[in-house]
Amino acid sequence: MKKILIIEKRKKAKELRARGWSIRKVASSLVAGKDSVSKWDRMPDEAVERDERGWKKGRLRVHTEEEEKRIIEIRMELEREESFFFGADVVMRNYEHKYGKQIKKWYVEKVLRENGLSKRRQPKVKGRSKYMQYPANTLRKLGKTAMSMDFIGPKFLSGKKEGINFLSLKYIRPEKYGIVQRVSGQTTNETIRVLTEIWEKHPIPNILKVDNDAAFRANPAHKESIGRLTIFLLNLGVAPLYTAPRSPWNNGEVEGFNSIFARKFWNKIHFSDEKEVDVEIKKFNLEYEKYSDLVGNNPEINKPKFMTDSRLDELENRAVKKFRQKKIYFLRIVRRKGEKGKEDEKGFINILGRDISLDTSYINLFTFNTIDLEKMDLSVKIEHVDGSVDEIKRQKFIVKNVLGLFQG
Repeated sequence: MKKILIIEKRKKAKELRARGWSIRKVASSLVAGKDSVSKWDRMPDEAVERDERGWKKGRLRVHTEEEEKRIIEIRMELEREESFFFGADVVMRNYEHKYGKQIKKWYVEKVLRENGLSKRRQPKVKGRSKYMQYPANTLRKLGKTAMSMDFIGPKFLSGKKEGINFLSLKYIRPEKYGIVQRVSGQTTNETIRVLTEIWEKHPIPNILKVDNDAAFRANPAHKESIGRLTIFLLNLGVAPLYTAPRSPWNNGEVEGFNSIFARKFWNKIHFSDEKEVDVEIKKFNLEYEKYSDLVGNNPEINKPKFMTDSRLDELENRAVKKFRQKKIYFLRIVRRKGEKGKEDEKGFINILGRDISLDTSYINLFTFNTIDLEKMDLSVKIEHVDGSVDEIKRQKFIVKNVLGLFQG
């Protein structure tokens, strides 16, 4: 902060306090910390115009006024370019690229906040799901490349009765790209169409994490059978990972991306029609890709696979000799059947419309479940707090509409 500005803030703080303003109100008005306002209020008049920053215990200031000026200029330049992304991460990386010098993120955040160019982030709360033994460690090790997917919408334009729907996709690892495409409806057909288009240019992941939306569901119609999207993915060599029902935070990567899409795209721009949405969404996707490269330093994927490597006429065909992927994964919370503490009390999970009985000690805990289509069996596992995993049940599990596929 420039010396003249800090001095003016001190004077203004003392003036407002003399008029009876609270420290909280003064801090909010001057975009300053409450501790600073309290300190300024106690200052004798002769000390108000003295600049002592950076000189405590004989140490010089780490950062200069020139650095502060450059940070503000980069932030304002991003705003003039109508960029979707101009947070501290982006400003810091642009600073390093432009001037060839590293700068601390905390200092960038401080400069932006003190000049009214950003808001203080709310701290993330971690460990909420530990007591349910959510298999975070198992999921991190599952596949070298992973993506999550979700629908957004319907969203409504002013004066329009028909809603607009989007399909949102977020690469989880090793890249962090996010992509949003407008779809005509939340259907399996549109899901497969968009995935086909995206995976022609972007790598096909090992794992695709989805919720239990009707268009994604593993068994949309028939008990102990798999649906079209699942067959499409297995033929591509992609293992579907179905999250626990009514637990959107299980798919937190794409849910977080959806929040960015809402704040920086849908809630920020006034659209007149669908064509304008399509034009702007291309810009948003391109900027998010640049943002991801800039902030995340995305590594290159070793030997990536694309849709051009596959025969499209075979992708929804269950009569192929073998699926390229033979496993389907499910996250499930063990629920209770019967009355608690009574003889009829049981724990259970539901996989492809079939209830699997489990011991009551597992009720309200997460299980990581795998159907092996070659062995036609189901493995149920629990991950402990230390990251170790126990298999608590294994049983025969016949998937009816692919029975015999791996025989012969």
